[in-house]
Amino acid sequence: MKPHHWSRRRWIPSKRLYGGLLLLAIVAFILAFVNSYFALGNSLESGGAVLLAGLIVVGVDYMMSRQLPGIDIEREVAGNLAVDKWASVTLHLRHQFNRAVRVQVFDGVPANAELQNLPLFLELLPGRTSQVSYNLRPLERGPLAIEPAYLQIPSPLGFWQVQYRSGTASNVKVYPDFMAIAAYTILATDNHTSQIGIKRKPRRGTGLEFQQLREYRLGDSLRQLDWKATSRRQKLISREYQDERDQQIVLLVDSGRRMRAKDDELSHFDHSLNAMLLVSYIALRQGDSVSVMSFGEVNRWIPAQKGVERIKNLLNGMYDLQAGQCAPDYTAAAEKLALLQQKRSLVILVTNSRDEDVNELLLAVNLLKKRHLVMIANIREEILDQLEQRPVTNLDEAISYAGVQQYLSSRREVQKKLTASGVYTLDCTAKELAVRVANSYLEIKGAGVL
Repeated sequence: MKPHHWSRRRWIPSKRLYGGLLLLAIVAFILAFVNSYFALGNSLESGGAVLLAGLIVVGVDYMMSRQLPGIDIEREVAGNLAVDKWASVTLHLRHQFNRAVRVQVFDGVPANAELQNLPLFLELLPGRTSQVSYNLRPLERGPLAIEPAYLQIPSPLGFWQVQYRSGTASNVKVYPDFMAIAAYTILATDNHTSQIGIKRKPRRGTGLEFQQLREYRLGDSLRQLDWKATSRRQKLISREYQDERDQQIVLLVDSGRRMRAKDDELSHFDHSLNAMLLVSYIALRQGDSVSVMSFGEVNRWIPAQKGVERIKNLLNGMYDLQAGQCAPDYTAAAEKLALLQQKRSLVILVTNSRDEDVNELLLAVNLLKKRHLVMIANIREEILDQLEQRPVTNLDEAISYAGVQQYLSSRREVQKKLTASGVYTLDCTAKELAVRVANSYLEIKGAGVL
């Protein structure tokens, strides 16, 4: 047995105790009534003796419960979890009971997580270690502290429920959804990334860095032919190129108040972090370096990381970021980034802007594009698409439809202005964000404009 980690015990009266006391009171009353009615005498003594006997039994049960051995609980949970994703938690219960005991277990999970299969009811058998599991879904990113578990054990005669805490706390990190990375990694090995919407358009001979020699294929240009290799092998050999490596990617994430909006279980900010995580992983696999800067409520800078293994640094740097109540200051963010990132980079700005932000956003973009290539991903609420597609049957719906059309038209005008200024733009819902940004990054990289 491992060292015990038990808190002070509490004794809670059980339903059996309340029922037993009620039954004793009824029996004592009946005895007193019968003795009094039939003039048998000693009515009080008889009733009192019954109550005393009952209390002695309850007291003995209490003393016996104090001798019960404790139960050691060891929790098995992953140290890193993904927000809004179910994960399994296993509890191992070790004990020294010499009889079967039915216990109730409730783990010390905080309120910012959903649970399935709790509380747990199980029977502990003598000489065996029991194992039970439940499901946990974190609702927020950041540190998640699971406190020691609560245990409730019946006393030998069942008049008391002995309650105490057992085990130790577990500190878990809740990250943005890295399941998308796992899916991309698995599919990328078989070149099936299109199954999650990531599309690679192969290019022949138009890249920036030499990759390998291969046999000539129909459609290759004459400039791709390697004449020395062709002469040596006596057949046509072409050069194949790949996208340039060692490029700089900067992810600029808005953590202002509008990013707190939700279309589903996750906020727009959570969706933006998921998208940034996927793009970071793809970029690192491509041989590029990735930096991250947040602005708005929280200002954080993660310097350039290179190599797929550095995705852990980005995860640890972003997992506890939260959107706040402050309005984003695009100009201040652009000025700060201009000082932090001197080398020409692809700056991917994820935000949720409004009409009133246009002038400041254009000013920030003009500052950034002096040195960098800029892409803006603007998140659009799903309700706008739903209202646009909803049939109009009355005046109120017609007014709503007209308002949505005016707002969407204004967004399109802003997008045109940004595109005209030489900026790559995306306007998409939060659910589409990760795939749309990843595809845009690959297209920009494939075009060789960075």
